[in-house]
Amino acid sequence: MRISPLAVRNRFLRALRAFVRCGALGLVVFLGPSLAAVERPFGDRELRAFVVSGQSFHPEGQGFAEIGSPVIQWGRFLSRRLEALVELHPLILVNQPKTPPYGERETVEAFAADVGLRWYFGPERWLLKPYLEILDGPLYALRRVPARGSTFNFLTQMGGGIRLPFGERWHPFVAYRWVHISNAGTGMHNPDWDFHGLLIGGSLVLAD
Repeated sequence: MRISPLAVRNRFLRALRAFVRCGALGLVVFLGPSLAAVERPFGDRELRAFVVSGQSFHPEGQGFAEIGSPVIQWGRFLSRRLEALVELHPLILVNQPKTPPYGERETVEAFAADVGLRWYFGPERWLLKPYLEILDGPLYALRRVPARGSTFNFLTQMGGGIRLPFGERWHPFVAYRWVHISNAGTGMHNPDWDFHGLLIGGSLVLAD
């Protein structure tokens, strides 16, 4: 029995989502208290605010789309390098074709909540703090996203960024993410969006 590349991709994404959700929550609940005495690079907890904006690639399938959202993120350091993340997208705007790939356009409102992990891989002596991160969670839209898809989807994100060495408690950062929206086979059809996402924002170190 031959398995299609699309089926392999969907299985990989489902496994990735399960790993991210279980891994992030498990580390916070079970490992967080035991790591309380470990030195953190910035502080125990952080609150972040940023915007993400991007454009789709592979337009031959669902057409061309754009995405934008303000984001609020809470982070807790579990070690010097590893951080657990909880992220809220209160308003996601997706500009997409009503009839893919080249029909009249529409803007669809959505919201999402992700959990994830961030890894700071650079030496401690570096002033710039590079990191890699992965997040996943549910997304609900007021209309179908993509137009041939469903209102309920998953928001999967992977990428990396750099924290800039400005300020004492407030640190600006820039990042790139691959942003993937699909229903993971929970709907009758499973078209998806893939976006290049650019992030710009800041982190506030919360007082212990």
